[in-house]
Amino acid sequence: MEGRSVYVLPPCSWLQPRLFSDSLARRGMRNSMLDQLLVVVGVAFIGVDRRQLGKSFSIRPKARELVAHGLYSKIRNPIYVFGSMIILGLILVLQKPVLWVGLAAVVAIQTIRARREARVREEAFGDSYREYRGKTWF
Repeated sequence: MEGRSVYVLPPCSWLQPRLFSDSLARRGMRNSMLDQLLVVVGVAFIGVDRRQLGKSFSIRPKARELVAHGLYSKIRNPIYVFGSMIILGLILVLQKPVLWVGLAAVVAIQTIRARREARVREEAFGDSYREYRGKTWF
C-alpha cells in the first residue's frame, strides 16, 4: 500500500465542517459526539416517521387516516419532537446562544400546529382519536 493514505473518521464526521471547528475545539470531541448524535438520531427518526405516515403525510392538517402504529403509538407528533431534537443538537454543536430563541419559536409554532391538527383529527375520527390522544404524548 505504498503511496496510499488511510483516513479513519469518527462517527458523524460529516457534521464537522469548518463551521463547527471552533465549537469542537472549545468543548472537546466527546461532548460534540453526543450533540451530533442528537442530530443523527433526530434525522433517522424523522425518516422512520415519514415512512410510517405513508400517504397520510401532508403539509396542511388533513385527516386521511388515524395512524396509531410505530412511533405514533407513543407520540402523536413525532416529526415535531425529532425536528426539535435536530435543532437542539445543532445548537449544542454550534454553541450560539441566539439559536435558543429560534428553538423556542419553532417549539411554539409546532405546538400551535399540533393543536390545529388535533382539532382536524378529532372532527374526523371522534372517539377513536380521543382514545388515541389519551394513550399518547404530545
